[in-house]
Amino acid sequence: MISVIIPIFNNQYTIERAVLSILNDPIVSEILIVDDGSTDESINVSKRLAKNESLIKVFHHPNRANKGASASRNLGLANSKSNWIQFLDADDELLQGKLSGQFEMTRPDIAFILGNCFHVLPNGKKHIMSSDSKIWKGLIRSKLGRTSSILWNKKYLLKVNGWDEKLSSSQEYDLMFRLLLCKANIVFDKRHLTLIHKQENSISTNSKAKHHRIQNWLYLRLKIRNHLIVNRQFNLIYNYYFSGAVGFFCDENNISLPPYVNKVFYQLYKFELFFKIKFFNLFKFLKNKF
Repeated sequence: MISVIIPIFNNQYTIERAVLSILNDPIVSEILIVDDGSTDESINVSKRLAKNESLIKVFHHPNRANKGASASRNLGLANSKSNWIQFLDADDELLQGKLSGQFEMTRPDIAFILGNCFHVLPNGKKHIMSSDSKIWKGLIRSKLGRTSSILWNKKYLLKVNGWDEKLSSSQEYDLMFRLLLCKANIVFDKRHLTLIHKQENSISTNSKAKHHRIQNWLYLRLKIRNHLIVNRQFNLIYNYYFSGAVGFFCDENNISLPPYVNKVFYQLYKFELFFKIKFFNLFKFLKNKF
């Protein structure tokens, strides 16, 4: 069975949708909603849902403090009863068969099961998002799904002490990295059964928050690179994708390239992306034309 943990912070308009997407799945043993100091009606909506459904339990931090999504997930984890955990963000949805299909793939030696997802834009358009089949390459390039598309083994989560509450971004990729260091097995679920609703202006424009987001992202890539170097796995292919991903991230955020980025590899990476985009647009044009 699966425990579903939903952290909420001012999600009064989406929490019910998230709950309804998993409420009638027989594989779900409990739904733990953790309020993170909401100032809107989120907690009241959650209590109303809990009043009508015995599976739902509502938690909050002492003094109803705002401690962040990672602390809220850890609080839910500490109160969960099942061996497998689904963390579901309050503005996301799971499609039918996501949980039951992934549960069939579980084994005690598996740390997590990677599912694919759709990004749903505010205008309703969906962009398909697929995980990279090469685990370290995917981790470097942020292409290993999203929090809500993954099913997690509670035993391994506890082994690495859960989510890092000091991080304000890159939390799920930091968690996956620490789980991979345990040398546990990973399983890929090729289906796209998670809807990640993208909100307008969802990236913070606060300069301090942006600085932390950039530092968290770069620091994690350095940790991944150092791990691969120590284990003699950082070959030309990994260096290519590392330099490309870090260089692209720096360009997007208008910061200078770090000295550890191979500039030749980065230029080749940009060249590759350029032609992939051109080919994709040509394919779309021909498909619409004929």
